[in-house]
Amino acid sequence: MTFIAVGAIVKWSGGVMTSTHLQIVKLFSGICVAAVVGSSLLIGNSVNASEVDPKIHKLCVEAKDYAGCVRAMKGDTSPAAMRTINSQGADIAEGNQCPSGSAYMGGGNCQQVQCEYTTAGAIRALGHDSLIAGKKDKNGKDVWGCPFKLFLGRGRLRLTGAVLRTTNNSACPTGEPKLGFNNTCQTVSRDWLSPTAAAEKANREGPKCDFKLKAYDCSYDAYLVANPAIKQWAELNPGMASKERIRLQSVD
Repeated sequence: MTFIAVGAIVKWSGGVMTSTHLQIVKLFSGICVAAVVGSSLLIGNSVNASEVDPKIHKLCVEAKDYAGCVRAMKGDTSPAAMRTINSQGADIAEGNQCPSGSAYMGGGNCQQVQCEYTTAGAIRALGHDSLIAGKKDKNGKDVWGCPFKLFLGRGRLRLTGAVLRTTNNSACPTGEPKLGFNNTCQTVSRDWLSPTAAAEKANREGPKCDFKLKAYDCSYDAYLVANPAIKQWAELNPGMASKERIRLQSVD
């Protein structure tokens, strides 16, 4: 006569199950239950990598919680998911600009800004999302706004959609944007100039002189020191050298 216990076969001894046999049954039962529970947890937290967008996979492949990172990158903005993406989700340096139409949420993450229109009083009462409400750029202009619609009003600013990552824009100051803004250009001081604009300003407002003196800060004397033969000629022909100094628009 046999007794089947969760996949294990235990024989009776004289029609009575011994204490040893009972321990074996309990042991096998515990192992099987743990295996079933563990498998269910694994399945519940797993993600099929072949079905994940390649860009998201690249960001999350080294994360300790791959599944959690993928869910966060797909738009799950629950606190647990956001902790995953902030701490593990990419090891990517934070950029200074969010994708177009999205606002910075911190941790190198951005989310799209959309206008929500409804006649439902309860939803209308929620107002704008506090992270993006009332943001103004360096010129005092609204960063985000909703156009007016007949019968629906202005609409409410809401953050929605998948979590996006910041990028870098060389035309804006380095560093991360302020919360609720799209990029660092929106909050920089009004007199800040991009590297390109600064170079253009220096060229536009700098000393005006002949190209021969450009490398010498428009100084004719520095030009002579760097060119001994010209200096010797100038010493022998002071009158002509004086006229040359004026023609070259020297600053000295």
